Amino acid sequence: MRFYKFREIRGELAKDYALEALINSYAIFSGRKNFNDLFDSKIHIEQPTPQQVLALLQDTNIGEHATTVDQWVANGAFTADGLRDMSKNEAALNELFDSYPIYSLSSRNDCHLLWAHYAASHTGFCVEFEFPGDEPAPVTYREHIETIPLLDFVKSKLGLLGADFGTRVYDALMVKLECWDYEGEYRWIASNAMGRVPKGHKFIKVPYQRPWVKAVIFGCRMNTDAKNYIRKYLPFNVEFKQATETIDRIEIVAFDEALHR
Repeated sequence: MRFYKFREIRGELAKDYALEALINSYAIFSGRKNFNDLFDSKIHIEQPTPQQVLALLQDTNIGEHATTVDQWVANGAFTADGLRDMSKNEAALNELFDSYPIYSLSSRNDCHLLWAHYAASHTGFCVEFEFPGDEPAPVTYREHIETIPLLDFVKSKLGLLGADFGTRVYDALMVKLECWDYEGEYRWIASNAMGRVPKGHKFIKVPYQRPWVKAVIFGCRMNTDAKNYIRKYLPFNVEFKQATETIDRIEIVAFDEALHR
């Protein structure tokens, strides 16, 4: 399966970050706060009740953590310690969400909205990928964002969850509101070995293998200098294609220097 990454070009070609990434074979994996959509990868954190927290004490595996948990609730309400620790856990959970690096692609190369939104109104380009493994995976489009209970995060820290919390986070980050379903988005969420987005940063750079790039597609309004720059400086062989404007749709054809200047 082929996947497509739409890129815009800003300013001087030799200093443009999208061209630099293409020429040097690395992907820019973004944290969720770097996305343009306010609700993209937003996850609702469900707050626990005092009764739910007290129920943790019934778990036979609570062990030495029982004393701490017991201090969180008194007389049916959260204590000052409980409120403080719940707040700290919520902040830590949000930091965990923010640390996951995400590379967004599309299964479509001819959607004029994608070219308009992500390739600077058709003046940019699109990288055509083919990956050897299982990544990336399709986004799930839903009416509402995903919810993760804060108590599940607490349980995972106490060793009481009985499941892989990382999988819960991965699944939640693969949810997007259904109004975006025209994008046909697939996501590659980086493994721990590939890295995490450091606190206070928005992205990380992840190298990829040159053979994964099968083609570069030039936008309908991409200028000749930008096309020539890629053709001159890209240090490996790929197919060059051209997005063309027909009566009411985008058509991708083989690049012809005589026709597509």
